[in-house]
Amino acid sequence: MAEKVERLVNLTIALLEAPGALSLAELRRRTGYYTDGTPASTRRRFERDKDELRHLGVPIETVTLPHSEEVGYRIPRRSYELPDVELTAEEVAALALAVRLTGAEGTPLALAKLAARAPDPAQLELGADTRVELPPGPVDAVARAVLGRQRLAFTYRRADGSTAQRTVDPYGVVQRRSAWYLVGRDHDRDALRAFRLDRLASEPRPVGEPDAFEPPPDLDLAAAVSGPAQPGVEVTLAVTEEARWAVELRGGRDTGRRHEDGRAVLTLEELHPVRDRAWILGLAGAVEVLAPEQLRAEVAAGFAAVLAAHDGAATGTDGDTGAPDGDTPAPDGDTPAPDGDTGAPDGDTPAPDGDGGGSS
Repeated sequence: MAEKVERLVNLTIALLEAPGALSLAELRRRTGYYTDGTPASTRRRFERDKDELRHLGVPIETVTLPHSEEVGYRIPRRSYELPDVELTAEEVAALALAVRLTGAEGTPLALAKLAARAPDPAQLELGADTRVELPPGPVDAVARAVLGRQRLAFTYRRADGSTAQRTVDPYGVVQRRSAWYLVGRDHDRDALRAFRLDRLASEPRPVGEPDAFEPPPDLDLAAAVSGPAQPGVEVTLAVTEEARWAVELRGGRDTGRRHEDGRAVLTLEELHPVRDRAWILGLAGAVEVLAPEQLRAEVAAGFAAVLAAHDGAATGTDGDTGAPDGDTPAPDGDTPAPDGDTGAPDGDTPAPDGDGGGSS
């Protein structure tokens, strides 16, 4: 792992320091890398390193070298280097507080360099022994395996509470609606899957050697956690006056009709039947789904589940459950995950076919 990091750093430095674009042959001469093996194998290794640097945010450009048809590579400094950090006095004070609470040894010197550019930085008085320990984030547990392309094994807790052992080729990590997901090939299902990191019931364990797999070239991490594609539907709602603004803000259109109890009837076009169901449930008894019937039944089941979770009982009155009896079950397989953001019943989201993306 250390050798790979060193290679990536030196490749970045070589491309930054060069006055112009460099061919692969010139990069071999300057860095000493990509010399072992056949030309095809060394080219593949360089392409992997180039793609990984791009994935990390390094803006490697591919150009045609002058007076030649050969491809060259460069990193423009204007795209790579960050602008000067200009901190206000308040920002310096906040940063100083963070350093005193969580900083390691040596961080005060770095803070002093930043503060030197600020106008009259505020003085901060804190006790010398003040410290806060921050636990590692969920991404830290899988980051090394993602970068090293090393297989992981872990116990995963599904949405229904059951657990199972999973073995995954970790392709990447992506955040969706404040939750972090590990996207990779699930060996047990031989398919692309997304796993919520807060549902890992054990510490991920590396399996096998690094560089054991290659992520698909057209992998789109965001698409992998968006759930299966599902067309929007037109929804008809009976809405109280208090909730009317919320429905209209979402694109609701007044039909000019009134429900039998006097509430206004509005329609919403292209409402996602899974993703937007939580929004309807959040309006509680202020709206009632009139159509389509399937969504009406699913919302009723959602209200019943909420009431049951709070030791209540689904009484089934019109206007607060979305269905006359309030207990119509949702069709099998359509119940969204408890987190309300993937639509996958077991919480490990199957990635849709035809993921876009890719890199040049």
